[in-house]
Amino acid sequence: MTIAAIRVPLEEASRFGILGINEDLAVTSFVEKPENPPSDLANMGVYLFDTRVLDRALWEDHTRSDSSHDFGKDIMPRLVAEGKRVFAFPYDEYWVDVGTVDSYWKAHMDLLATPPPIDLNDRSWIIHTRTEERPPVRFASGAVVMDSMITDGCVLAPGSLVERSVISPGVQIGPGAVVRESVILTDAIIEAEAVVEHAIIDKKVVIGEKARVGGRHAGMTPIITTVGKNSRIPGGMIVEPGAVIGTDVCPDDYTSQIVRGGAIVQTKRLPYEV
Repeated sequence: MTIAAIRVPLEEASRFGILGINEDLAVTSFVEKPENPPSDLANMGVYLFDTRVLDRALWEDHTRSDSSHDFGKDIMPRLVAEGKRVFAFPYDEYWVDVGTVDSYWKAHMDLLATPPPIDLNDRSWIIHTRTEERPPVRFASGAVVMDSMITDGCVLAPGSLVERSVISPGVQIGPGAVVRESVILTDAIIEAEAVVEHAIIDKKVVIGEKARVGGRHAGMTPIITTVGKNSRIPGGMIVEPGAVIGTDVCPDDYTSQIVRGGAIVQTKRLPYEV
């Protein structure tokens, strides 16, 4: 088995499976998300393996009562401990683990760099993904877009502004609305004069008229605000930087017109009521 591996900052290494290797790149140790990482060589989660070896390892793990049946926590360390031929493939190009809100946001912002660390327009290295059949983007008179990626089916109303953001299919941005340094997912609606800044807005979210979600702050690192799928931010509401709005949140779930930074708002409805 070959494991793609990359060097990561040691302070972030506890988020990954960590490999120990010898001079031949053979893996001599593997520990999943250690509290005190022994090295900075991280498992990228990309493997090349002999199907028979993997099938046997999976079946043996299935029969063990002392296993949590986790690939990184149980199976990989056991293969290494049993002396199986496991090697590392060092990788030193662009790669990001998007397992946190901050890294997910930053990976999208990386795409807007000049030049970007990974070129989505490189026709010799096409990234195949699920696409949606949508009409072309529509920019109304007076709409302004700067350093952004706008996907099919989006509609930008007169006077709207999108700056350093990634906009997914079918997003509607109303008159005078502002979106800065944000990731807006499929079919979200940003109503008139609303402001969204340093935020991740999930699918089918509605940001009400003149609402404000996220914003700038004095620190060097942005504090990201998140709004979960199908949620609605009422008109005029303020959601401060770092607040978390869960999925399926409706206007009745809020107790105030201001959601403070660090606060978490969840729907009060039962699953069958959503």
